[in-house]
Parts: sequence; C-alpha cells; structure tokens
Amino acid sequence: MEQGSADQEAAQWRIVLVFAALYIIWGSTYLAIKVAIETIPPFLMAMTRFLIAGIILYAFSRLRGIERPSVNDWKHSFIVGGLLVAGGNGLVSFAELWIESNMAALLIAGNPLFMTLFAWWGKVQQRPSLKAFLSLGIGFLGVGFLVGFRDASDSSGSLLGSALVILAIISWSIGSVYSKRNPVKLDAWMQSGMQMICGGLVCLLAGSLAGEFSMVDVSAISLRSWISFLYLIFFGSLAGFTSYVYLLRHRSPSAVSSHAYVNPVVAVLLGWLILGETLTLGGMIGSGLVLIAVFELLRQK
Repeated sequence: MEQGSADQEAAQWRIVLVFAALYIIWGSTYLAIKVAIETIPPFLMAMTRFLIAGIILYAFSRLRGIERPSVNDWKHSFIVGGLLVAGGNGLVSFAELWIESNMAALLIAGNPLFMTLFAWWGKVQQRPSLKAFLSLGIGFLGVGFLVGFRDASDSSGSLLGSALVILAIISWSIGSVYSKRNPVKLDAWMQSGMQMICGGLVCLLAGSLAGEFSMVDVSAISLRSWISFLYLIFFGSLAGFTSYVYLLRHRSPSAVSSHAYVNPVVAVLLGWLILGETLTLGGMIGSGLVLIAVFELLRQK
C-alpha cells in the first residue's frame, strides 16, 4: 500500500516537472528565435532547425520498427507541415526581424481564439456558445490593442511583423483543421518527424525566394546565435514535443493547452531579463485581455 502511494506521488511529481518543462521550453523559444536570427537568416534557420529535428524523429521511429510511410502519407505531411511548421513557426521567425520576442509570444497567445473560429468554420467543432463568443470578442480586442497601440519609437516595420504573426496563426489554424478533417494512421513520432521535414523544405523554398542564401556568412554567426539555434533544435523541437506528447497521454487536452497562457508570461519575463524588452501600456492592456480571454475559453472546453 505504501509502495503504491509512493509510486503515485512520484508520478504526480513527474507530471508537474513535465508541465514546468513545457511551460519554460516553449515560452523560451521566442527569445531563442530572436537571438538566433541576429546573425542567421530566419527562414534558413527554421529550415535547418526543423530538418535536423525531423530527421532525428523519423530515424527514431524507423528504429522502433515503424513502417515506411506511403506516398499519400508524405503528401499529407507536406500539406500539414507546410501550414504548421513553415507557415506557423517559419513566419514567426521571419516576423521577429521586426518585432520583439515578447510581442510575438503575446500575439501567439491568441492562437486558441483563431483555432476556435476555424474549427467551427471547418466543421470539426460545434458552434461556440454565447459565452465563448464573448471570450472571443475580448480576446480579439486584446489583439487589436497589441497591434494598434505601439510605442511611437517603434519602426513602421512593427506593423508588418505583427501582421506576419497573425498570418502565422491563421496558417497554423488551417493546418490543424485540415489535419483533423483528414486524419492519417501514423505513429505520432513518425508523423511529427515527417511534418518537420516537409515544413523545413518549404522554409528552404521561402528562404531561397527571400534571397537569404546570399546573406549567409557562417563565419559571422555569433556564439549566442549558435547556442540559441541548438537550443531550438534539441529543446524547442525535440524536448518540447516529447513533453507535449507525454502530457497528452496522461492529462486532458484542456489541461495541456494551459501552455497557451503560461508560455507568453515566460516569454515576456525572459525578454525583459535577457534582452531588456519592455511593454507599452497598450501592450499590457492587450496582453491582459488576450490572456483572460484564452483562459476563459479553455476553461469552457
């Protein structure tokens, strides 16, 4: 009896530690991206990050005996990976050329708001309740504050950066709905690895079109950019994903989705501590509205 109680307590502590890892790791990726792209072109950084992480996951899955995916599986992964990995994460990396990491994280916190609407429009989720629509309204008002009330010293490019993050959220939402409506019978590790590989290839195309290859100077890449880049591969992509999958198996999706309103808080604190980033009054009001709306929306599910 005592042994069973000890095992249960150990399991509870393990859950707490994995939650903490997910909150800190995914909350810190915005800062890591900002530092990495100081001396590495954003799309090529994202390409290399996801190709390496994807190949590791794919190889791990094959070593576990998972069957080789079919052509249709690769087609599905190319669509979903293009929308989630390249459209979602790749665009955020590109957007952070113009906006601070804390602003990117706070805008991304609005992702559940967009997901709720796109899931309804895509017929994979029921029509939101009146209370949910109220939460959506508050959340989008907060997004409006974040985008519209910027410091006067901000460059005009900050509006472009904010628009790119919102486009990334839309891409992520569409990809998620497509994946839900067109499920494939693939191992979770294999599927994620394939999506990262395909998304990395789309980032390669985007980087080529943006002329990033002419901007690459390996000798000019700073040590802190290298460290951030490696952190994104092994912590942001691999450890973060592993934590997420583990929690989905042991806790409800609504509990796991709590990272949506904890990650931005971590990102703001790290941006302030390490890069000296600050928030305007409009940013504080907007972030507060977004986090309250997301909390209420997730609490209703």
